[in-house]
Amino acid sequence: MSSIQTQLVIIRGNSGSGKTTLAKALQERLGADALIVQQDEIRLRMLHVKDRPDNLAIDLIEQIAQYGNHRVKVVIVEGILAKSIYQAMLQRLMASFDQSWVYYFDIPLAETLKRHQQRAKAVQFTSADLKRWWLGDDRLKVPNEQVFTSTDTLQSEFDQLLVRLGLGD
Repeated sequence: MSSIQTQLVIIRGNSGSGKTTLAKALQERLGADALIVQQDEIRLRMLHVKDRPDNLAIDLIEQIAQYGNHRVKVVIVEGILAKSIYQAMLQRLMASFDQSWVYYFDIPLAETLKRHQQRAKAVQFTSADLKRWWLGDDRLKVPNEQVFTSTDTLQSEFDQLLVRLGLGD
């Protein structure tokens, strides 16, 4: 195994909050230095499992993230990642990486509904679905957790993330 020091970035929040956009922007910036692990890709497209305790996606997300540890500079784990289902796995990941950064999008339901209507995914699920899946304050409340709100812009979020990773001003 190489001696690359790997930072873990966990980006969480409700559907339509902006987490996927931020994760993809970071991956684009870092290129081959990053591994992105997206909950939706694994749970919905690879495994087709429901988001409940002990679903198969939990272990696979962890295994893929661990694969990147000491192989790439940054592993990005992104998704709703409900605390009630994923907290133990996320804590194991945080304990195993050289450095961990947790970002939570605390965006009001009304704002995420508005954003949802502007996305291509709007045809995949309805506003009623989004309301049903809504999680109130679902922060992990761990050290290094940063909260983004509806007043933050993608650029300000991205800049903050780069600074924490040691890549920005």
